[in-house]
Amino acid sequence: MLTRRAFLQHGSLALVAMTSLDVFAAKPRRGPLDKPVGLQLWTIRDDVARDLPAALQAVSAIGYGEVEFAGVPKQPAAEVRAMLRDNGLTAPSMHCSMADAQQDLQQRIDYASAIGTRYIVISYPSTADSRFKDGNALAAGMTPDDWKWNAEQLNRMGELTRRAGITCGYHNHGMEFRAYAGVTAYDELLRLTDAKLVTMQLDIGWAVAAGADPLRLLARHADRISSLHIKDVRKDARTGVDRVDTQTTEVGNGRVDWPKLFDAMDPQRIRHYFVEQENFERPPLESAKLSFGYLSRLKA
Repeated sequence: MLTRRAFLQHGSLALVAMTSLDVFAAKPRRGPLDKPVGLQLWTIRDDVARDLPAALQAVSAIGYGEVEFAGVPKQPAAEVRAMLRDNGLTAPSMHCSMADAQQDLQQRIDYASAIGTRYIVISYPSTADSRFKDGNALAAGMTPDDWKWNAEQLNRMGELTRRAGITCGYHNHGMEFRAYAGVTAYDELLRLTDAKLVTMQLDIGWAVAAGADPLRLLARHADRISSLHIKDVRKDARTGVDRVDTQTTEVGNGRVDWPKLFDAMDPQRIRHYFVEQENFERPPLESAKLSFGYLSRLKA
C-alpha cells in the first residue's frame, strides 16, 4: 500500500505531466536560437532517482526536447534509449566528474554511445593526488599545476572519446575564474587544451556567481564554447570565486539578462543548452516548468 507521502510524490509527477500537456501541447519544442530547450536532470535529481521513466515523461510533457544526464543512469542503456524515444527526447550530453573519468571512462563512452549521447562533459575537476578531503577544499586550494594536470587529462580523454564519435567537454563552476598572477584558470584551460579534442560548456550561473562577465566570455571564446547551462542567480546572491552555492532561481527570475545574452550568441556555434537549477523554493519540476515557460516566451 502506498503511503500518503509516496502517493503525493508520484502524483506530483503525473500532475505536472498532465497540466503541462494542456499548456504546452500546441507550442513548438524550440526556444531561443531556434533550438530545443534542454534540461540538466540534476535539476530534478530526486524525481530521477525515484522513478526515471515518470520523470522523463514529465520533462517531455513540460515541453523540453533534450536532457543532459548527471552521470550514468542505473538502468541498462537499451531501456534508457527506449525511454527517451518513447517521450520524444534525446540526450546529447552526459556529465562525468574528472575523478570518475579516471576510473571508468571507457564504460561511460560505451554507455553514451548506446543511448545516442555525443558529448561527455567533465563536470568537476580533480587532482593527481588526494590531498583535498572534499569538493570545497579542492575548489579553494587548486594550484596552476593542478589546472595543468586537468588540461592534460582532458586532452587524453578527448582522444579516447573522439574514437567513438563523442566530444569531450568541460563544465565550469566558480573556481575556474580565480586568477593566478593575473591569468584565470579558465583561460589557462582553454590555452592548454586542444580545440580539436576539448570543447567548453559555459555555465552562465556559475560564471555570474563568480563575478565573471558571460557576455565577455561568449565573445572572447566563441570558437571554444559549444554548449551552455542556462542557470539564473538570485538577485540578492553574493558573488565570488569561492562560492560553493550558486543561490539559483528559475530562469528569468534572477539577475541574468537573458535577452541580451541570447542576442549575442551565434546559433551555429552553440549546439545545445540545458536549464539547470540547484536550490529551490518550490518543487523542482514546478521550477523546471517555469524556466521552460520563460524561455519559450523569450523565443518570440
